[in-house]
Amino acid sequence: MMKTPMQPDPRDYEVRIWYSAEKGDKCFVAQVVEWPGVMAHGDTREEAAREIQLALEGALEVAAEQGIKAPAPAVTHALSS
Repeated sequence: MMKTPMQPDPRDYEVRIWYSAEKGDKCFVAQVVEWPGVMAHGDTREEAAREIQLALEGALEVAAEQGIKAPAPAVTHALSS
């Protein structure tokens, strides 16, 4: 994903991952805290973490393409040069 100067970095979003033992689930669920509609799942915590990053990157791309302002990350990390 190409990050534009105004576009948030997917790594700056807070993600929560939990195990869902609900009937039919039995997987790890990941959700972006600032953007609750962006969710993913995986058989392992690591897989859910990889999948949520892909889902978030896709959501940010679609938002940018459609001119929709994405929710701001709770914490933005400054890059040192």
